[in-house]
Amino acid sequence: MRSLILTILLVLFTLVAGAVDNRFLYPLGQIKGVEANRIQVADSQVLTHNLSQLWVYSTFNAWQPRLEASFYSEYRIEDVNFQAGNRIYLSSHEPANNVSPIDSLNLYGRIYFIDTVIGDKLTREGSTLYVADRYRGIDIIDIGGGVSTELMANFSEKWGIKDFVATYPYLYALNDFGFVTVDISNQNFPLSIATNYQIPDATKLVKYGEYIYVAAGKEVLVLSVRDPDNPILVTQIPFFNPIQALAVKDNRLFVALGKGGVKVLDISVPQRISEINTFYPPAAAIDIALQDDYIYIAMGKDGWMIYEYR
Repeated sequence: MRSLILTILLVLFTLVAGAVDNRFLYPLGQIKGVEANRIQVADSQVLTHNLSQLWVYSTFNAWQPRLEASFYSEYRIEDVNFQAGNRIYLSSHEPANNVSPIDSLNLYGRIYFIDTVIGDKLTREGSTLYVADRYRGIDIIDIGGGVSTELMANFSEKWGIKDFVATYPYLYALNDFGFVTVDISNQNFPLSIATNYQIPDATKLVKYGEYIYVAAGKEVLVLSVRDPDNPILVTQIPFFNPIQALAVKDNRLFVALGKGGVKVLDISVPQRISEINTFYPPAAAIDIALQDDYIYIAMGKDGWMIYEYR
């Protein structure tokens, strides 16, 4: 009996130890004075924005991010996307939208170029920009080096896009009905190949390996897209708070839960996902971005936060 109990305790200890994060989290600083509703990072630069203004920071020194530029949009900002380090694509619903730089006594030094497009959501892979519009579908645009653009195709079969990601030769999207897979191997003639209409609450998605992680209300749904023609639901993960954003890196899924903080999940085995860490920024976590050993958290009117995670 004693040996049996010891064996059970050893198994439980092994399971618990396997769910422990082997990285440490260090808060580096909070940047205040901006309304960070969304955040993204590329080339050691952070871009954050609200509905009318965007800010660009250099994180060359992660302990002291430096404001490089700020822009005001006459009409509502729907989404933004970096390209080539100093070119930013901004989407709105107004064709005549005017985006102007905010100059504060020549405080800012770096020059950025803003290109405006019509739509709700943006995603980019290499030199191809995908622009989703609720009523027009998805535009596929060749942006080359950013100097000129060429519309290659419009895919209007699936409307009401809420979020999407392109990893050639497929594009994965959430629309008003659920999850859609699009074959973009021929970008002039994209083709819908699979649809799952069982997740109407889905709002966010990220892709990692052969799996799609979908935020739907207070759940994360894990879909296998090993066979793109037949996506399969692998598992569901419930939370106590509505999911605000997802990010993924190094077999870890980061789930921003507003006032519920940020959950870090081990997804090395998608069929057996385990929670390995939880941390609480100074304010509600409404968006999240990852690069190298850093985590960036958007906290609305409370600005944004940067953590070292290694």
